Amino acid sequence: MLYFPQFASGAVGQYPVSKSLVQRTITNTLPDGSTVKYADPGAPFMQWNLQFQGLSDSEAALLQQFFAICEGQLNAFTFTDPLGNLLVWSEDFTQPAWQTSTLLQFVTGAADPNGGTSATQVTNPTGADLTVQQTIRAPGWYSYCFSAYVQSQSGVTVCLLREAGGISNTSLYTAGVSWQRVTLMGQTSTTAETVTVGITIPAGQSVTMFGFQLEPQPGVSPYKPSYETGGVYTNAHFSGDTLAVTTTAPDRNQCTLTITAH
Repeated sequence: MLYFPQFASGAVGQYPVSKSLVQRTITNTLPDGSTVKYADPGAPFMQWNLQFQGLSDSEAALLQQFFAICEGQLNAFTFTDPLGNLLVWSEDFTQPAWQTSTLLQFVTGAADPNGGTSATQVTNPTGADLTVQQTIRAPGWYSYCFSAYVQSQSGVTVCLLREAGGISNTSLYTAGVSWQRVTLMGQTSTTAETVTVGITIPAGQSVTMFGFQLEPQPGVSPYKPSYETGGVYTNAHFSGDTLAVTTTAPDRNQCTLTITAH
């Protein structure tokens, strides 16, 4: 599988970047001049306009090599949305995408840090630590930032985890009475094509959780809820067959490209 490259900054895009949903309406003109319009459910696609500046010669060469391997528009690749949440169902841990123990108890409708009721209280009634986690199909070697909001009335220590290719990274936090956004950032040296992130609930403890987010970059950004579709697009294409890279100074290059994905 081909994967859009991540650059030395640890990101797949630079600001400014724009993202849009393109849809199509089919219009039929009848003999009397009236029209009938229908939405085309198979036509919508996402589109990103990416502008890169200050790329080193090696980064520019990496992008050009990847573009050549894809043969422009021809070959599909996986693109991780730089403006999205790579996880699916970020607020619904009952969905099959989340791997959880049947022994964990979930109570939805809890107050969340945004003033709503989209948080979930998770209780571990057992004598062993249990984990809520999700696996996505994306490069294990990318730099990622995993984040979540946690809160507990009893000062529970929770463990954030990220695993790829059998290599795990963890970070411990104490969930207090006030909401806290906890993060786990880093990169793993692996060739694995899946990444697992999650949070471990200690034995006999209860934690209220909200806003799980995974981003293909080394820092956290504002929370973006996700539903049945996350930010991993496995059928992305370049929109053109040419890539113009301009050298602006020694070891400094810039280019603009458009990516689409159904």
